Amino acid sequence: MSRIYLQREHGLDRKTLRRRAEALAKQLQSEYGGNYRWEGDTVHYNYSGGIDARLTLQDNDILVDVKLGVLMLMLKGALTREIGRYLEEHLG
Repeated sequence: MSRIYLQREHGLDRKTLRRRAEALAKQLQSEYGGNYRWEGDTVHYNYSGGIDARLTLQDNDILVDVKLGVLMLMLKGALTREIGRYLEEHLG
């Protein structure tokens, strides 16, 4: 198992940040399947093909922690870049 861990600062209010995180979770579910759920200020996304991810919303930053299963290891670099780009464009 491998991990992707990213932390990005943001300047958004809580309501906007949560709305955008919810939109991301819905988009992932729509495009790739899997399931998501909220636990406090953390959205959990799980895809049975080998992704277990958490996006934690904090006052000044966003924490992303993704566990990749064996089948997803070869995509780690591309996934890391895509997650970083998405955070910068939509949540940063």
